[in-house]
Amino acid sequence: MKTIETRFCPVCNSKLHINRLACPSCKAEYPIDEELSSFDYLSNKQKELLEAFLRHKGNLKLVGEELDMSYPTVNKRYEELLIALGLKEKEEIKEEEIDMNVFGKLNLNSEKASDIIKNKLYKNNGAATVVLKNGENCRIYIAKDGNGFVSDKLSMQEMQFSVFDIIVDFLKEKGGKAPKGLGRGKDDKIGYGHCGSETIMYQIATKYYGKTEGESTFDPVFVLAAILDWAGIAENCRGYLRLYV
Repeated sequence: MKTIETRFCPVCNSKLHINRLACPSCKAEYPIDEELSSFDYLSNKQKELLEAFLRHKGNLKLVGEELDMSYPTVNKRYEELLIALGLKEKEEIKEEEIDMNVFGKLNLNSEKASDIIKNKLYKNNGAATVVLKNGENCRIYIAKDGNGFVSDKLSMQEMQFSVFDIIVDFLKEKGGKAPKGLGRGKDDKIGYGHCGSETIMYQIATKYYGKTEGESTFDPVFVLAAILDWAGIAENCRGYLRLYV
């Protein structure tokens, strides 16, 4: 069945149903009224992942090798697949549940990227929407300990604000501009492929995650770049970041 991009009618927003079956041989038609299954709403990439998952009996390492993806990327796509199939609820934080006391005492005069972003998140009542380079919205929230944030695009993994200082320090070392890099592909190991030492992704992997060359790494750079742009610190350009000042 051809993938349908939405569960709802673009005209009246009602949920779409199948209302007719037809025989390609004799052209007989049979009226029905059934909802589409959750499998019909999967994207082609999600179907590809599901098929590979079944072929390899749930071994995500083998799935990654077949689809040429790093293990962290496969695991993230697998979590998204479970959510799409209704087998797992998407983790969200309701803004009314945010305890603003977790921010503690703010350093409003600080010029550090970590403090600038934390202060701006505070001004937004602990949550904000940033726009990714591909145009998608990304929701970020203050973490429960107040020292970092979580995002719906990073599987609600907590990241410390200090990661932004690592990025900005590296940008300053490079004259204000550096390639973002990637850590998602099979060949994008730390120090290799699109994760070479000249990239921001390499700095995050080694200085924030404590990884060493040749290892795989989780890749949050697409979200971090969008947050830096939202905070007015660095311009999120295609393929690289550039300091505004």
